Amino acid sequence: MQAATKERLQELQVIISKMPLEVCCVAVLPEFGVRWREVSRAVRNCRLPMVPASVARVLCRHVAKSLPDEDVADIVARLRLKLIATQERKWFVIDLLEPTDEEISVAHLIRALPGRVAQALTKTRAGRTMRPEVQTVLLGDLLYMSVQLVSDTKQGGVLYVATPPGQPVALVSCTTSGLLKASVEGLGFRKHEDAQLFGRDVKSLLRIHNQNHSEDVNHLAGTPEYNPIPVVTATGIDYTNKTYDEHYVDNLLGPNPPLLTDLIISCNKPFFDASRLDKKINLTVQLRSEDVSKTLKAWVSKNAIAPTSDFFQIFHKIKSNKITFQDGDESND
Repeated sequence: MQAATKERLQELQVIISKMPLEVCCVAVLPEFGVRWREVSRAVRNCRLPMVPASVARVLCRHVAKSLPDEDVADIVARLRLKLIATQERKWFVIDLLEPTDEEISVAHLIRALPGRVAQALTKTRAGRTMRPEVQTVLLGDLLYMSVQLVSDTKQGGVLYVATPPGQPVALVSCTTSGLLKASVEGLGFRKHEDAQLFGRDVKSLLRIHNQNHSEDVNHLAGTPEYNPIPVVTATGIDYTNKTYDEHYVDNLLGPNPPLLTDLIISCNKPFFDASRLDKKINLTVQLRSEDVSKTLKAWVSKNAIAPTSDFFQIFHKIKSNKITFQDGDESND
């Protein structure tokens, strides 16, 4: 039995140290078959603070004495996937097209997925010379998967996939990875299509893509009619439509709007003075914000954009945070 290498133990310790303490209890300890009572006692005996780094240190000491390197490598891969699932990162939404098999249970999909992805990777050039490592974990309603090609001398990049089992949609960490096609086939589909929607909050992305994932379906199903009228306020009657616009936007977005941090706006229109330059100009503006919906709402309050702006349609009709305006398009911006 080959003992776990120093590099492997260091990687394991770093992964566990990055997890919150409550996640360590739920997601990490079952991998080692130990109970929290035993781990907490070991931490106190070492006179260490009760923090994730201390738990990682104690567990790595346990692993170094009891588990071979191959088992530790599998645990590292699973914990890395759980870390990705519990931390914020950028996800890209893809539509899954042309299902290849009938609906199967979640349990069967989890068992069969690694083998199906590995089989699909054998069709690629890299898959013939490197072995696939596929890990899966079910957290809540989402199935997370990591796919990587490795050999004795090198390791390829890792592709992360999250999907609500049985639905034709997935979130991936990269849309240009060579592992994506095999992952899609492993999920039971022949093709995929970029949905032009990305962000860091998985639940928000799924709510925008499919209103069935939202508790506030009515706020994402359509756009309320805009009919400005004077509004009675605490200080009088507002004839400027400012109060009405604020109420309209609140109703448009709903009580809990999806969280997006990026908005990309592109346009292709002629130069304003054709006598100087008779060409079309491509312009792209990228907005980065902690919350795009709050930023758009602030712009409305400052009369920077109209409450009927197409920018708000990213949550309803467009369902994408990439908006493109062509010459001749009419918008209310």
